[in-house]
Amino acid sequence: MSEKTIDFDANPPVGTNEYDNMAQMALPGYEAMHTMALSCLKAHLSETCNLLIVGAGTGMELVKFGQDNSQWQILGVDPSANMLSIAQEKIQQHGLAERVKLFQGYTHDLPVTPLYHAATCILVMHFLPDDGSKLALLESIAQRLKPSAAFILVDVFGEKGTRELEQMIFILKVFWEEMGMKPERMAQLLETFNKGVYPIPEARELELLQQAGFGNIIRFYTGFWVGGWVATKN
Repeated sequence: MSEKTIDFDANPPVGTNEYDNMAQMALPGYEAMHTMALSCLKAHLSETCNLLIVGAGTGMELVKFGQDNSQWQILGVDPSANMLSIAQEKIQQHGLAERVKLFQGYTHDLPVTPLYHAATCILVMHFLPDDGSKLALLESIAQRLKPSAAFILVDVFGEKGTRELEQMIFILKVFWEEMGMKPERMAQLLETFNKGVYPIPEARELELLQQAGFGNIIRFYTGFWVGGWVATKN
């Protein structure tokens, strides 16, 4: 099993330069969710710590968390060179290069030391099928965390083909219209969802977290079909 997902370099579902704007439009409460995630981390962490960001993308978390905490050391991991190029520009612009580093690759490519005080995996795991790949990702993160470390997981959740998820998608389309999204962009997002996104029910999310060695799981965020959970490593 591997952590490979949609290739955001060779065949991105959304243009890399458009990603930030599209994420804010497509994902309800995108910015608020990051603030909530930061609050969860700060509730668990001291002023001095090191943080692992899995799926760093264009650097939303790297900049937000780095600016808010002047003594946090942060490593952002992502397989996309294009995404990390944008993230690096943001890091330089905000004067964070001394404390925020980037690694192109997957979590399992990282050395097993040092261990981190906390980690986030935001809007990544739904790109992996539940064939062992989701669990492998969570386990690779857990292996790089200190005992009692905080972990933030944000994921599209639900069960494809169920009435509940279909109703949620119908509501989401109305939300997208309210946000001013063009019909062709809606169609593109739904095609990506149908072909390359693998949501699982919340019960399965919790089961996988527990199997990977996490406990004390609390859902802190819900944005229609996106959920956010905070947990600690056992």
